[in-house]
Amino acid sequence: MNTGMPEWNKTLCEAVGRLQIRYDQIGRKTGAPFLAIVYPLELEKQVLKEWDTLVKSLGEDFQVMTLDVLEITHTITSQIGLDTILESMKDPEPGCDPERELGNLWLSGLQEQIESAFRSRIGKKPVIVLKHLAALYPSAGPQILMQRLWDSSQNALEGPVVLLIPGTLIEPRRYSFLNVRDEFMYRGEIL
Repeated sequence: MNTGMPEWNKTLCEAVGRLQIRYDQIGRKTGAPFLAIVYPLELEKQVLKEWDTLVKSLGEDFQVMTLDVLEITHTITSQIGLDTILESMKDPEPGCDPERELGNLWLSGLQEQIESAFRSRIGKKPVIVLKHLAALYPSAGPQILMQRLWDSSQNALEGPVVLLIPGTLIEPRRYSFLNVRDEFMYRGEIL
């Protein structure tokens, strides 16, 4: 591999290689078909652009479906109304956790979109890609999303779910989401 290539680019190439060569084995050791790619937050535009280019090399056997987490969370937020959300966070009812409830709404919306994308596949190897995961912060994060998908949708996950996570890889299974929240990935694979 080209040694002059930035580390994040090598990681993206490795991820595409895993999808091509080890499609059915992704996450098999941990029982969940998640492939998390942690990349430097400040390089998000370059990373997403390069990912879009590299994923085209998968070929016609694959159906790559990209879900924009920012769009999904924005749609849900718009349906509730930003003023309603802000008011509930400013003056929550006793026993309520508005931030957590908002996170749960976002996670439910994402779960529905992921399940729908898998159902809409057209006979190819499906790959779901989640981008703009920063939109979940601070109400949720990738770890809780993966856990929720595994707990309630594992039968609907008919292929790998690739999570493009902005942050820093700290240890082989630990990363810092947005460099502000340490999370542990115990299901799936992380690069």
